[in-house]
Amino acid sequence: MLETAIKAAKIGGEILIANFNSLAAKNFTRKGDSDYVTEIDKLSQTAVVEYILKRFPSHAILAEEAGGGIEGEDFRWIIDPLDGTTNYIHGFPAFAVSVAVEKYEAGQEGFGPIQAGAVINPLTNDLYYAEKGKGAFHNGRKITVSRCSEFRNALIATGFPFREKEYLDEFLNIFRRMFNSCSGIRRAGAAALDLCWTASGALDGFWEKGLSVWDLAAGCLIVEEAGGVVSDFNGKYKYLESGNIIAANPKIYPLMLNILSN
Repeated sequence: MLETAIKAAKIGGEILIANFNSLAAKNFTRKGDSDYVTEIDKLSQTAVVEYILKRFPSHAILAEEAGGGIEGEDFRWIIDPLDGTTNYIHGFPAFAVSVAVEKYEAGQEGFGPIQAGAVINPLTNDLYYAEKGKGAFHNGRKITVSRCSEFRNALIATGFPFREKEYLDEFLNIFRRMFNSCSGIRRAGAAALDLCWTASGALDGFWEKGLSVWDLAAGCLIVEEAGGVVSDFNGKYKYLESGNIIAANPKIYPLMLNILSN
């Protein structure tokens, strides 16, 4: 199934790139931007889903765009056809396609173990992938999380709660505590890539609140297979359900958890 996840992510990425230059070349109103990208999301998602179902017609599908829920059995594919929509609109080179597959039973509560996942930034051709129990890779090279052990030396990433602006003050309080403790904070606007950068050691940790499962599923497996730790803000493993996530190397993780759990 890993090969299917990789190929599906590449197919979605090809569609994003095919439409990227035409999007950047035109002057859209904000509503026009939103409408156009929605169509590109749908094109990417349709192509990804069609590819997967040709190989596994009995599997279930959970995808971001409308119509992305298809019932099935045994396994369910979790798809984000475009993570980093605002970046894509503006030509900022941090957007991705994320494809993961979980062990699944129809009617189950919550999410099952993620079996495989792939994330691609099609603009840079950076491909990250992992299969449960078999390690994590970046463009064919095995990756591991960083060895940073002191928070004052750590580079971490986050995302702003743009969907839940009522939490901005709470976020800024946490941001201030993180900022005063670590070396630096980055905000790229694509959670799937933040997770992959954490897995590869480019970042020492990542946290964000209110994400969707398709933002997280592939990237979280990649972090874990690279030797990292992933949890929700309470140190539990319900991050796919809650959308609240901490991902970091084993030394930095408890330091981030201490801030976020308080």
